[in-house]
Amino acid sequence: MHNYKELKFWKTAFQVTLMVVKLSEKFPNKRVYWIIADQLIRAASSVGANIAEGFGRYKGKEYQRFIQVSLGSANEVEYWLLVVKELSSNLGGEVDNILELNSQTIKMLASTLKTLRNKNKD
Repeated sequence: MHNYKELKFWKTAFQVTLMVVKLSEKFPNKRVYWIIADQLIRAASSVGANIAEGFGRYKGKEYQRFIQVSLGSANEVEYWLLVVKELSSNLGGEVDNILELNSQTIKMLASTLKTLRNKNKD
């Protein structure tokens, strides 16, 4: 693998980011939604950005640390999406689609992290 863009979990993380940005454009024009949108976009973009940065520093435990940060951010995305779903039932279907893709990303990151931890035990 020569490029982080070839990683399946980067591809899904990137799609989640794009979907989150599009979703946030549909939020009501209220201060609380601006705050939620800001947090959600920051968390979503952090997932893919940390995968890319970690790939560029591919050195065992350092890469592992970036994958761990990505996993934490993906879980934060899930949290904020659940908040949006509770506050804006009209966006529920769209939120569910993003949650599903984000869940796939979480599973792939968790699996990768487990593999890296086993590999880096030495």
